Amino acid sequence: MQISFREWEDSACSRRAAASLGRDEAQVWVATLPANEASVTALAGQLSPEERDRAGRFRVSEPRRQFVFGRALLRQLLGACLKVEPATLGFGYQPRGKPFLLQSGLAGELRFNLAHSGRIVAIALAWGREVGVDVESIRRLDDWPLLAERIFSSRELCELHSLPKPQQREAFFNGWTRKEAWLKATGEGLTDALPAIEVTLAPGKEPKLLGLPTGPEAARHWALRVIPLPPDFAGAVAFKCET
Repeated sequence: MQISFREWEDSACSRRAAASLGRDEAQVWVATLPANEASVTALAGQLSPEERDRAGRFRVSEPRRQFVFGRALLRQLLGACLKVEPATLGFGYQPRGKPFLLQSGLAGELRFNLAHSGRIVAIALAWGREVGVDVESIRRLDDWPLLAERIFSSRELCELHSLPKPQQREAFFNGWTRKEAWLKATGEGLTDALPAIEVTLAPGKEPKLLGLPTGPEAARHWALRVIPLPPDFAGAVAFKCET
């Protein structure tokens, strides 16, 4: 299984790269939310009526801009992969909210996931295997030590506390995004079983999924990778190793 990380530009080159997605490959695309309000507003025209209505219900500007940009980018990437107009794509939703394509045939095999934090948007794509992605600003929370006690296992807490103090915040967000990426890949959403989803935390080391609520054997069917992001962000992608 190969995985590639790409930076999105609104260009024919980016669309050709998305269209080249292979059967034994996952792509992760990273994009930056435009600072220009007019640019984001123009993208709303690419969304479905339901998506535009959903965007209009946001009371705060920044989440609305994130949603519009993320959905427009997702449509462009999926449209490039399937060689169809982005506006023709239809989405359904699993019970816990994970979207999927309503298109039948080969299009139904295309898996995807989207995450955003601040001005960063990440989208993962793969044929026939589940993928999940998460990104977080590592400056977003000040009470992360308290949250760590709730979402980490005893093994993870030992690893966290063994690290030098300057690395612990980054390690916390490494763990958070890796757990969340797996949950999004499976469509589970947030769960009380977070301590049973065990991952490695240490900055600079290969990420691994060590355990799941169903046991360590199940974790061997999944892989984690770090998403290259600006220094103040942490991100991870999880994908099924076997189809």
